Amino acid sequence: MGIRVTIKPLSECIPDFACVAVCPEVFIPDEELGKARIKGGENRGDFMEAVIPSHLKPCVEMAASLCPRGIITVEDSVEGP
Repeated sequence: MGIRVTIKPLSECIPDFACVAVCPEVFIPDEELGKARIKGGENRGDFMEAVIPSHLKPCVEMAASLCPRGIITVEDSVEGP
């Protein structure tokens, strides 16, 4: 089982990269677009999501709590890594 991480709406992501700073195992900066990305995530128009290993949940929850736009969500217990 894993957890689903979503950035939605991606258009509201700003280039402060707080999520990257606290959880680089999951989030990477896209300097060209000025937005964070989820490592291995699928871009689905105005949102990006990925299923990541459950042991990264504390890191992702910290990133979500620090997101100035509040656009990072975490969903428990989904199929995946």
